[in-house]
Amino acid sequence: MSSRELLHMPRLAQIGLVVRDMESTIRRFEEVFGIGPWLVLEGETAYCLDRGRETTLKGRIAMGYSGRIQLELSQRPAGDSCHLHTLGDRDEGLHHLGFAVDNLEERLEAARAAGIGILQRGTLKQLGMTIDYAYLDTLDSVGVILEFIQTRFLGIRARQYPWLLKLAALSQKRLGLPRPSRG
Repeated sequence: MSSRELLHMPRLAQIGLVVRDMESTIRRFEEVFGIGPWLVLEGETAYCLDRGRETTLKGRIAMGYSGRIQLELSQRPAGDSCHLHTLGDRDEGLHHLGFAVDNLEERLEAARAAGIGILQRGTLKQLGMTIDYAYLDTLDSVGVILEFIQTRFLGIRARQYPWLLKLAALSQKRLGLPRPSRG
């Protein structure tokens, strides 16, 4: 059985980019592509295992939509992370392709059966959402990292629908909540 058959990949849900300057990238994507509004979050992982080592990642991410595809911007994190190792000589660029899954454990078992390792696995908790994710070690075999993303909202399995994140982003802006910034 091939890796493709074992993995039974769902529809593409997200394109992840690592960026140096989040505000400038957001402005550029809004002006050039009309992508927005953006939900910007800052914090740290509730749990993270990066290339076999337990760690805590601190950083910023922004999420916006182009149609049904979510663009996730990750500001270059400080410290050692698989985010930086995948860029090679570049300062920023494509990091991963993300796939929304309902059962992360089942998908990871299928990846293991296909001989695919895990680069990083973690949990993020923000705004009532719990996002469990895993970056697969597919850079050499596929040319890009693949990510499985499982989302729960208030403990209930959910998807990151475009309308839901747009509503959160507009609420963030309307309530006058500042976009987290580093400076």
